[in-house]
Amino acid sequence: MPGALSAFWPFTFNVSLVMTWRSQPTAGRYLLPLIPVLSLLLTAWLWGHFTARVLLVQYDGGVFLLGVALFLSLVLAGMGIYLAWCAFSMAYSLEPGFLLMRCGFKHLQIPYSLITEVHGAGDAIDDKSVIVRWQGASALLPGYIVGEGRSAQLGRVFSIANLPAAQQVFVVTHGMAYGLSPRNQSEFVRQLNTRLASKDAPKDVPVDTVPPLASPSRLAAWGAGLWSDRAVRTLFLVGLGINLLIWAYLALAYADLPVRVALHWNSQAVVDRIGDPTELLSLPLFALGVWLFNSIVARWALLRERAATLFLLAGAIAAQVIFFAGVLSIVLKNR
Repeated sequence: MPGALSAFWPFTFNVSLVMTWRSQPTAGRYLLPLIPVLSLLLTAWLWGHFTARVLLVQYDGGVFLLGVALFLSLVLAGMGIYLAWCAFSMAYSLEPGFLLMRCGFKHLQIPYSLITEVHGAGDAIDDKSVIVRWQGASALLPGYIVGEGRSAQLGRVFSIANLPAAQQVFVVTHGMAYGLSPRNQSEFVRQLNTRLASKDAPKDVPVDTVPPLASPSRLAAWGAGLWSDRAVRTLFLVGLGINLLIWAYLALAYADLPVRVALHWNSQAVVDRIGDPTELLSLPLFALGVWLFNSIVARWALLRERAATLFLLAGAIAAQVIFFAGVLSIVLKNR
């Protein structure tokens, strides 16, 4: 093909060219921008209530709770913007010597010499459709499947895709299979096989080499132990969820509390302590401290005894329930 024409025709047999495929324009991917939009709307609503309350009182527990909610809504909006950018920047390039997978800041290179098989979307492997059991939250967001899992047919799988496993193209190496969802999948597979059959696939790379995945941060690596065990992960999240419910309940009930509230009753059910409503904030704060302390010790114990980890996280849940009951009792008795 003449050089002038090849510049305008992306699918050629000249394997020295770089060919790029964007990810599939799925409906699920277009739902991701709703996360930052709704978060920003929530931020605006909270800001209105926050400023209105600041004009009424200089500072109280309600101002504190609204400030915390405002901060969390901004964090959620930022995370939503980043996820939407990752989903829309997803692309795959056939470079000289390697396949490049891109998603946000994540770039993954797979040398052609390591690729042993290429399976098109919907291909049966061992007479079965590909099923992947994803780890963590890899497949919870619509149109955004980025993460690792395991498959009975393929072994370890790492996908950067926006389609379910049954509709992904899988590039297989000796130690890992990689899931992709390029547009015009049949053409992508054909061009990749052309690269693999050409001199563009050098043979001097050890066949047992696995391309490294993106290195997690130190904090992410520390938390991977808690997150990879399903039972541990469930207890960890339940404890955190109950603590967030305590904060949410206090945020809703705080405005209806009197200026002075009864905080403690003796054995004869007589009030023996009265204080400011802001003192109630110490209860979910102490509960959060218990959950955090137990989680840190549980992570350390997981390396030695899993049963101790489960016991510590279950204890953290019990503490959240006790503190929640205390908050409910005080709020309801002061109405």
